[in-house]
Amino acid sequence: MAAVQVCDAILEGMKDKVVLITGGASGIGKATAELCLKHGATVIIGDLNSLPSDLETSENLKFIQLDVCSWESQLAAFLQVEDWFGRIDHVFANAGIGPTTDFLNDNLDENGHLTPPDLRTINVNLLGVISTVRLAAYYIQKNSAHRASGELGSIVVNASTASFQNFSAGDYTVTKHGVLGLIHGIGHQLEGKVRLNAVAPSWTASKMIDAAFIEGLGVGVQGPEVVAKSVALLFNDQQRHGDVIYSWEGKYREVNKAEGGFLAAADGILVNSANEEYVVKKLREAKMIG
Repeated sequence: MAAVQVCDAILEGMKDKVVLITGGASGIGKATAELCLKHGATVIIGDLNSLPSDLETSENLKFIQLDVCSWESQLAAFLQVEDWFGRIDHVFANAGIGPTTDFLNDNLDENGHLTPPDLRTINVNLLGVISTVRLAAYYIQKNSAHRASGELGSIVVNASTASFQNFSAGDYTVTKHGVLGLIHGIGHQLEGKVRLNAVAPSWTASKMIDAAFIEGLGVGVQGPEVVAKSVALLFNDQQRHGDVIYSWEGKYREVNKAEGGFLAAADGILVNSANEEYVVKKLREAKMIG
Protein backbone atom coordinates (compact mmCIF):
# COMPACT_ATOMS: atom_id res chain seq x y z
CA MET A 1 0.00 0.00 0.00
CA ALA A 2 1.18 3.49 -0.78
CA ALA A 3 1.56 5.66 2.31
CA VAL A 4 0.00 9.10 1.94
CA GLN A 5 1.28 12.29 3.51
CA VAL A 6 -1.00 15.31 3.88
CA CYS A 7 1.12 18.46 3.87
CA ASP A 8 -0.10 21.96 4.64
CA ALA A 9 0.97 23.16 1.20
CA ILE A 10 -1.62 21.01 -0.59
CA LEU A 11 -4.33 22.32 1.74
CA GLU A 12 -3.67 25.88 0.65
CA GLY A 13 -5.52 24.96 -2.53
CA MET A 14 -8.76 25.37 -0.56
CA LYS A 15 -8.47 29.16 -0.72
CA ASP A 16 -11.50 30.76 -2.41
CA LYS A 17 -13.07 27.39 -3.24
CA VAL A 18 -16.80 26.76 -2.69
CA VAL A 19 -17.41 23.53 -0.78
CA LEU A 20 -20.70 21.79 0.06
CA ILE A 21 -20.65 19.23 2.88
CA THR A 22 -23.64 17.04 3.70
CA GLY A 23 -23.91 16.00 7.33
CA GLY A 24 -21.53 18.80 8.21
CA ALA A 25 -22.93 19.82 11.60
CA SER A 26 -20.97 17.22 13.57
CA GLY A 27 -18.21 14.64 13.44
CA ILE A 28 -16.14 14.21 10.30
CA GLY A 29 -18.29 16.66 8.35
CA LYS A 30 -17.84 19.40 10.92
CA ALA A 31 -14.09 18.82 11.17
CA THR A 32 -13.85 19.02 7.38
CA ALA A 33 -15.82 22.26 7.34
CA GLU A 34 -13.53 23.79 9.96
CA LEU A 35 -10.40 22.72 8.08
CA CYS A 36 -11.67 24.13 4.78
CA LEU A 37 -12.62 27.42 6.46
CA LYS A 38 -9.19 27.63 8.07
CA HIS A 39 -7.59 27.45 4.63
CA GLY A 40 -9.79 30.12 3.06
CA ALA A 41 -12.67 28.20 1.52
CA THR A 42 -16.32 29.16 1.50
CA VAL A 43 -18.27 26.31 3.10
CA ILE A 44 -21.93 25.37 2.92
CA ILE A 45 -23.09 22.83 5.47
CA GLY A 46 -26.22 20.85 4.65
CA ASP A 47 -27.67 18.95 7.59
CA LEU A 48 -30.96 18.00 9.22
CA ASN A 49 -29.51 19.22 12.52
CA SER A 50 -28.76 22.86 13.24
CA LEU A 51 -25.22 24.15 13.48
CA PRO A 52 -23.55 23.65 16.89
CA SER A 53 -22.93 26.70 19.03
CA ASP A 54 -19.23 26.87 18.11
CA LEU A 55 -20.07 27.30 14.42
CA GLU A 56 -21.78 30.51 13.32
CA THR A 57 -22.90 31.43 9.84
CA SER A 58 -20.92 34.18 8.16
CA GLU A 59 -19.91 35.36 4.71
CA ASN A 60 -17.77 32.23 4.41
CA LEU A 61 -20.02 29.73 6.20
CA LYS A 62 -23.61 29.10 5.18
CA PHE A 63 -26.12 26.57 6.49
CA ILE A 64 -28.93 24.80 4.64
CA GLN A 65 -31.47 22.55 6.32
CA LEU A 66 -31.04 19.39 4.25
CA ASP A 67 -32.69 15.99 4.15
CA VAL A 68 -30.49 13.77 1.97
CA CYS A 69 -33.34 11.24 1.69
CA SER A 70 -35.31 13.79 -0.33
CA TRP A 71 -34.32 14.52 -3.93
CA GLU A 72 -36.26 17.77 -3.75
CA SER A 73 -34.38 18.85 -0.62
CA GLN A 74 -31.01 18.05 -2.16
CA LEU A 75 -31.86 19.76 -5.46
CA ALA A 76 -32.99 22.86 -3.58
CA ALA A 77 -29.68 22.92 -1.69
CA PHE A 78 -27.60 22.80 -4.87
CA LEU A 79 -29.75 25.48 -6.47
CA GLN A 80 -29.33 27.66 -3.37
CA VAL A 81 -25.54 27.30 -3.47
CA GLU A 82 -25.54 28.16 -7.17
CA ASP A 83 -27.68 31.21 -6.46
CA TRP A 84 -25.37 32.37 -3.65
CA PHE A 85 -22.00 31.78 -5.29
CA GLY A 86 -22.56 30.90 -8.94
CA ARG A 87 -20.58 27.69 -8.64
CA ILE A 88 -19.62 24.64 -6.59
CA ASP A 89 -16.03 23.41 -6.60
CA HIS A 90 -16.07 20.45 -4.22
CA VAL A 91 -18.73 18.30 -2.57
CA PHE A 92 -18.28 15.93 0.38
CA ALA A 93 -21.10 13.36 0.46
CA ASN A 94 -20.70 12.63 4.13
CA ALA A 95 -24.19 12.43 5.70
CA GLY A 96 -24.80 9.08 7.34
CA ILE A 97 -26.37 7.19 10.22
CA GLY A 98 -25.53 3.98 12.04
CA PRO A 99 -27.01 0.52 11.57
CA THR A 100 -30.78 0.12 11.84
CA THR A 101 -31.49 -3.51 10.93
CA ASP A 102 -29.95 -6.73 9.71
CA PHE A 103 -32.93 -7.29 7.34
CA LEU A 104 -33.60 -10.68 8.95
CA ASN A 105 -35.69 -9.90 12.04
CA ASP A 106 -39.04 -11.65 12.52
CA ASN A 107 -41.21 -8.57 13.05
CA LEU A 108 -44.83 -9.25 12.11
CA ASP A 109 -47.73 -6.92 11.35
CA GLU A 110 -51.22 -7.09 12.87
CA ASN A 111 -52.11 -9.89 10.44
CA GLY A 112 -49.15 -12.00 11.43
CA HIS A 113 -47.32 -11.30 8.17
CA LEU A 114 -43.66 -10.41 7.94
CA THR A 115 -43.11 -6.64 7.81
CA PRO A 116 -41.03 -5.04 5.05
CA PRO A 117 -37.38 -4.26 5.84
CA ASP A 118 -36.48 -1.02 7.57
CA LEU A 119 -34.63 1.01 4.92
CA ARG A 120 -33.68 4.10 6.95
CA THR A 121 -29.96 3.47 6.81
CA ILE A 122 -30.12 2.44 3.14
CA ASN A 123 -31.99 5.64 2.31
CA VAL A 124 -29.50 7.93 4.08
CA ASN A 125 -26.16 6.20 3.57
CA LEU A 126 -26.55 4.88 0.03
CA LEU A 127 -29.50 6.33 -1.85
CA GLY A 128 -28.82 9.77 -0.38
CA VAL A 129 -25.17 9.56 -1.44
CA ILE A 130 -26.16 8.51 -4.97
CA SER A 131 -28.39 11.58 -5.22
CA THR A 132 -25.62 13.83 -3.88
CA VAL A 133 -23.11 12.45 -6.38
CA ARG A 134 -25.54 12.87 -9.28
CA LEU A 135 -26.25 16.49 -8.39
CA ALA A 136 -22.63 17.29 -7.60
CA ALA A 137 -21.38 15.91 -10.91
CA TYR A 138 -23.87 18.07 -12.80
CA TYR A 139 -23.41 21.35 -10.93
CA ILE A 140 -19.63 21.11 -10.63
CA GLN A 141 -19.38 20.69 -14.41
CA LYS A 142 -22.08 23.25 -15.19
CA ASN A 143 -20.17 26.12 -13.59
CA SER A 144 -16.61 25.06 -14.37
CA ALA A 145 -15.63 28.05 -16.54
CA HIS A 146 -14.25 29.98 -13.54
CA ARG A 147 -11.54 27.37 -12.88
CA ALA A 148 -8.05 27.46 -14.32
CA SER A 149 -7.56 25.46 -17.50
CA GLY A 150 -7.35 21.75 -16.68
CA GLU A 151 -8.47 22.20 -13.08
CA LEU A 152 -11.30 19.89 -12.09
CA GLY A 153 -13.75 20.09 -9.23
CA SER A 154 -14.25 17.01 -7.11
CA ILE A 155 -16.61 14.79 -5.17
CA VAL A 156 -15.55 12.83 -2.09
CA VAL A 157 -17.75 10.08 -0.65
CA ASN A 158 -17.44 8.58 2.82
CA ALA A 159 -16.98 4.85 2.36
CA SER A 160 -15.60 3.67 5.76
CA THR A 161 -13.47 0.57 6.24
CA ALA A 162 -16.80 -1.27 6.48
CA SER A 163 -16.85 -0.95 2.68
CA PHE A 164 -14.31 -3.71 2.11
CA GLN A 165 -14.46 -6.25 4.92
CA ASN A 166 -16.70 -8.49 6.97
CA PHE A 167 -18.37 -6.04 9.31
CA SER A 168 -21.57 -7.49 10.75
CA ALA A 169 -23.49 -4.25 11.10
CA GLY A 170 -26.27 -5.26 8.71
CA ASP A 171 -27.59 -2.46 6.59
CA TYR A 172 -24.70 -0.13 7.46
CA THR A 173 -22.17 -2.47 5.87
CA VAL A 174 -24.37 -2.98 2.81
CA THR A 175 -24.52 0.78 2.29
CA LYS A 176 -20.77 1.28 2.63
CA HIS A 177 -20.04 -1.51 0.14
CA GLY A 178 -22.44 0.33 -2.17
CA VAL A 179 -20.67 3.67 -1.67
CA LEU A 180 -17.36 2.04 -2.57
CA GLY A 181 -19.16 0.64 -5.60
CA LEU A 182 -19.66 4.19 -6.85
CA ILE A 183 -15.88 4.54 -7.17
CA HIS A 184 -15.58 1.21 -8.96
CA GLY A 185 -18.76 1.52 -11.03
CA ILE A 186 -19.12 5.10 -12.28
CA GLY A 187 -15.74 6.71 -11.78
CA HIS A 188 -14.80 6.04 -15.41
CA GLN A 189 -17.76 8.12 -16.60
CA LEU A 190 -16.39 11.19 -14.81
CA GLU A 191 -12.82 10.86 -16.07
CA GLY A 192 -11.58 14.28 -17.17
CA LYS A 193 -14.81 15.97 -16.00
CA VAL A 194 -15.09 15.71 -12.22
CA ARG A 195 -12.77 13.83 -9.88
CA LEU A 196 -14.51 11.20 -7.73
CA ASN A 197 -12.68 9.80 -4.68
CA ALA A 198 -13.46 8.23 -1.33
CA VAL A 199 -12.26 8.21 2.25
CA ALA A 200 -12.39 4.98 4.24
CA PRO A 201 -11.79 5.84 7.89
CA SER A 202 -11.39 3.27 10.62
CA TRP A 203 -12.84 3.98 14.09
CA THR A 204 -13.30 7.74 14.31
CA ALA A 205 -14.74 9.78 17.16
CA SER A 206 -18.30 10.90 16.35
CA LYS A 207 -21.83 10.78 17.71
CA MET A 208 -22.22 7.42 15.99
CA ILE A 209 -19.83 5.50 18.27
CA ASP A 210 -18.86 5.28 21.93
CA ALA A 211 -15.16 6.12 21.63
CA ALA A 212 -14.41 5.38 25.30
CA PHE A 213 -15.92 1.88 25.03
CA ILE A 214 -13.90 1.06 21.90
CA GLU A 215 -10.68 2.41 23.39
CA GLY A 216 -11.39 0.24 26.43
CA LEU A 217 -11.07 -2.76 24.12
CA GLY A 218 -7.54 -1.68 23.30
CA VAL A 219 -8.50 -0.28 19.89
CA GLY A 220 -7.44 3.22 18.88
CA VAL A 221 -10.03 5.81 17.90
CA GLN A 222 -8.79 8.68 15.75
CA GLY A 223 -10.14 12.22 15.84
CA PRO A 224 -12.40 13.45 13.02
CA GLU A 225 -9.76 16.01 12.07
CA VAL A 226 -7.61 13.13 10.78
CA VAL A 227 -10.25 12.16 8.25
CA ALA A 228 -10.90 15.80 7.41
CA LYS A 229 -7.30 16.16 6.22
CA SER A 230 -7.72 13.23 3.83
CA VAL A 231 -10.90 14.77 2.44
CA ALA A 232 -9.15 18.10 1.86
CA LEU A 233 -6.25 16.31 0.18
CA LEU A 234 -8.67 14.68 -2.25
CA PHE A 235 -10.32 18.03 -2.93
CA ASN A 236 -7.01 19.63 -3.83
CA ASP A 237 -4.78 17.04 -5.47
CA GLN A 238 -5.62 17.22 -9.17
CA GLN A 239 -3.90 13.88 -9.79
CA ARG A 240 -6.34 11.97 -7.62
CA HIS A 241 -9.34 10.34 -9.28
CA GLY A 242 -10.68 6.95 -8.24
CA ASP A 243 -8.58 6.97 -5.06
CA VAL A 244 -9.71 5.47 -1.75
CA ILE A 245 -7.77 6.77 1.24
CA TYR A 246 -7.89 4.55 4.30
CA SER A 247 -7.09 6.23 7.63
CA TRP A 248 -6.27 4.45 10.86
CA GLU A 249 -5.02 6.12 14.05
CA GLY A 250 -3.75 9.13 12.12
CA LYS A 251 -2.04 7.18 9.33
CA TYR A 252 -3.09 7.24 5.67
CA ARG A 253 -2.90 4.67 2.88
CA GLU A 254 -4.28 4.75 -0.65
CA VAL A 255 -5.80 1.32 -1.27
CA ASN A 256 -7.70 1.40 -4.56
CA LYS A 257 -4.62 1.82 -6.77
CA ALA A 258 -2.13 0.04 -4.54
CA GLU A 259 0.40 -2.40 -5.94
CA GLY A 260 -1.31 -5.75 -6.38
CA GLY A 261 -4.73 -4.15 -6.64
CA PHE A 262 -7.52 -3.25 -4.26
CA LEU A 263 -8.15 -6.72 -2.86
CA ALA A 264 -4.48 -7.23 -1.98
CA ALA A 265 -4.39 -3.83 -0.27
CA ALA A 266 -7.59 -4.53 1.65
CA ASP A 267 -6.23 -7.90 2.76
CA GLY A 268 -3.10 -6.17 4.05
CA ILE A 269 -5.18 -3.75 6.07
CA LEU A 270 -7.17 -6.54 7.71
CA VAL A 271 -3.97 -8.32 8.74
CA ASN A 272 -2.19 -5.27 10.11
CA SER A 273 -4.97 -3.19 11.63
CA ALA A 274 -7.27 -3.77 14.57
CA ASN A 275 -9.91 -6.45 14.11
CA GLU A 276 -12.94 -4.35 13.27
CA GLU A 277 -15.34 -7.29 13.41
CA TYR A 278 -14.22 -8.04 16.97
CA VAL A 279 -15.22 -4.50 17.96
CA VAL A 280 -18.60 -4.83 16.26
CA LYS A 281 -19.31 -8.04 18.17
CA LYS A 282 -18.39 -6.36 21.45
CA LEU A 283 -20.67 -3.41 20.62
CA ARG A 284 -23.49 -5.89 19.94
CA GLU A 285 -22.89 -7.73 23.21
CA ALA A 286 -23.13 -4.39 24.99
CA LYS A 287 -26.36 -3.69 23.05
CA MET A 288 -24.86 -0.53 21.55
CA ILE A 289 -25.89 -1.68 18.09
CA GLY A 290 -28.63 -4.04 16.95
